[in-house]
Amino acid sequence: MKKIVVLFFAFSLILLFTKCKKVIDRAPVDSPLAARNYSVPELKAIATCTDACNKRFTSDATFIGVVLADELSGNFYKEIYVRDRYNTGAIRIDFLFSKCNFFIGDSVRLNLKGYDVNISSVTGMMEIDSVDYDRHMVHFASGANPQPKIVDLGQAPYSNSYCDLVTINNVKFLAADTGRIYADPILQQSLNRTIQDCGNNQVIVRTSNFADFAQQKTPTGFGSITGIATAYGGASQMAIRRTSDVKMNGTGGCTVYSFEDFNDNSITNDGWGQVSVVNSSVNWVASTFGSATFAKISGFISGNQNSENWLISPPLNMVNGSNPILSFKTAANFSGTPLEVWVSTDYVSGLPATGTWTQLTGFALSPQGGYIWTNSGVISLNAFKSAATRIAFKYKSTTAGATTYEVDDINIREN
Repeated sequence: MKKIVVLFFAFSLILLFTKCKKVIDRAPVDSPLAARNYSVPELKAIATCTDACNKRFTSDATFIGVVLADELSGNFYKEIYVRDRYNTGAIRIDFLFSKCNFFIGDSVRLNLKGYDVNISSVTGMMEIDSVDYDRHMVHFASGANPQPKIVDLGQAPYSNSYCDLVTINNVKFLAADTGRIYADPILQQSLNRTIQDCGNNQVIVRTSNFADFAQQKTPTGFGSITGIATAYGGASQMAIRRTSDVKMNGTGGCTVYSFEDFNDNSITNDGWGQVSVVNSSVNWVASTFGSATFAKISGFISGNQNSENWLISPPLNMVNGSNPILSFKTAANFSGTPLEVWVSTDYVSGLPATGTWTQLTGFALSPQGGYIWTNSGVISLNAFKSAATRIAFKYKSTTAGATTYEVDDINIREN
């Protein structure tokens, strides 16, 4: 009897220490190698179909990719994130049960037959839910080293990267979230900590109280962070895989030449000013809607008016700049002449014609309808580094059309 007990405990210990051992699963019987393989864009087309299309796979099909995040640290539960073999996107795969036999760098194949592909109404992310990994998923290779995609929060929407592994550079935790634990396993609280880039764009870093690094503290300083781009309840988030993916030990910061959000309810504070070229009745004004304050101009005064008015920045010393950039937001309504953006290195005062101006292109403007706030994206100012660089927004209207424009968060900084 003693020998049986000893053997039983020895066998239990073997099971315990091999529970998370990395092993290659046997291919499921119903995992067809010759079936059509789907990319993430193709799955997204199915998931977003609104024309009574069937989002459930009723015949053999596969999804093949590399694991970007696993359950090993405890920050992810019954889920992994996988980038497709074409490197065109990633998806969240939710399991029926928790298991640690799929690891970062593993190549996996999922038989899609019987599963739905959806955009979650809670997270806004694309996912395949309730996967039975024992029957329909196989790990067939190891050792891949998936690289993160570099994301600039001021450019393409963060939502374009949901479910993928991303790196955000030149960020720091907000002062209120610096030197704080990622989550609280004692009170069993998952917590949000917020990072911010030099463009004042923010993303929540969400950490589960089950993460093995929950009680470690967020770093100080600037640097980079790598993790899975996620979301919840309409808010963009990030979930890190391990704290070594957070490299924020830098002592540098953000060089901001000018940031104007008009929250002081003034157009002319902070050195900005306006010059009327045609029709002094049409002016830039500070306007508030809800909690937002912004610069606003309209050439409609008891009818459409001919006008031209420039909103001009103070002189900015960028002569020693490395990679200066400009970004801003616009909202617009009604049809008319599109807003223009110009830059000068020799304008001093008076009418704009007294200086030499270059029109900037290659940025996004709000559509002329509905007041839809639109990020411009990043505009390079490398060709205009001087001791007195000025940025100007040129507004024009005619009797044929007078668009109302709103401008906010004008940010001129080092990239």
